[in-house]
Amino acid sequence: MIHILLLLLKIIGITLLSLLGLILLIILVVLFVPIRYSLNVEADKSVEARACVSWLLHLLHAKAVYDGAFGIVIRVFGIPVKRIPAPEEKKTKKSKEKHKEKKRARGKKAEQTQDRDDTKEEAGTESGAETAAGETADANRTENETKTAAEEVTCSAPDETAVLSETVESEGEKKEKLSFFQKLVQFVRAVRAFFSKILYTIQNICGKIEKVKELVGYYSEVLKSEEGQRTFALAKRELGRLWKHIAPTKLRGSLTIGMGDPAATGQIIAIVSMFYPIYGNNVSITADFDEKCMRGSLYLKGRIRIITLIRIAWRVYFNKDVKTFLHMLKREENEA
Repeated sequence: MIHILLLLLKIIGITLLSLLGLILLIILVVLFVPIRYSLNVEADKSVEARACVSWLLHLLHAKAVYDGAFGIVIRVFGIPVKRIPAPEEKKTKKSKEKHKEKKRARGKKAEQTQDRDDTKEEAGTESGAETAAGETADANRTENETKTAAEEVTCSAPDETAVLSETVESEGEKKEKLSFFQKLVQFVRAVRAFFSKILYTIQNICGKIEKVKELVGYYSEVLKSEEGQRTFALAKRELGRLWKHIAPTKLRGSLTIGMGDPAATGQIIAIVSMFYPIYGNNVSITADFDEKCMRGSLYLKGRIRIITLIRIAWRVYFNKDVKTFLHMLKREENEA
């Protein structure tokens, strides 16, 4: 009996250890196996671009292509899982569906118009006599109604004019009763209210300016502090490490630029030359001072490891200077 229990415990332990080893292996693979990317661009009269992202010997693979239209294919174990077709394919599918819907709508409209024509022909003969009699009766009614309305207007007109004349006379009397002194008082009050509003707005603007000055002075002191300087030095150092890691390991290309105007071409070449520390001697740039053109090719390839990104984030997040610097930036919490 004890032998059986020991055997069961041994089997359970082996399975648990194998599961833990498998989980550990998966974690190590995710952390240390790099994500590889590549980009190939060619431009002459049209632009063609291909971008690929793969992981673990193309176990996961994504490819994007642009050749006048855009498309993406995502593969897992070489099997396409997700496809985003090009805009032309989407347009053709939508146009076919719309064409089918239009045909159906036309068929329905034709059936409805036929049914309406049949019903109108049947009802036209029956309602002919009824409409004629109804029209004569309606004409007589309208004549009687117009006569009564005219009589009512003539009766009520003198009363309304009298009321209007009385109201106009009362308003004129009230206006005459207002003295010059009262008008002057109203004018003075309006002027005082106007200037009080101006003073209130000026005080608000001055208060806001003072607050802005205080904030600028406080944050300038925070940036000049030792913690701020060390934080900026750390951020600069870690950003440099991040760029070195994600920068392409292979880079080559050529570019020919021509703007049709020698002065404009020289300005563009000067701007592009500012990025020489990034591309170095891997990309050759030539100027065409005669024609207006933009042609060339570019190929780059690189990799990104998750473990490196985690290390950089760990060093930044758990740094004491960064925590104190962020706490100093929260001025409201410090004052409270």
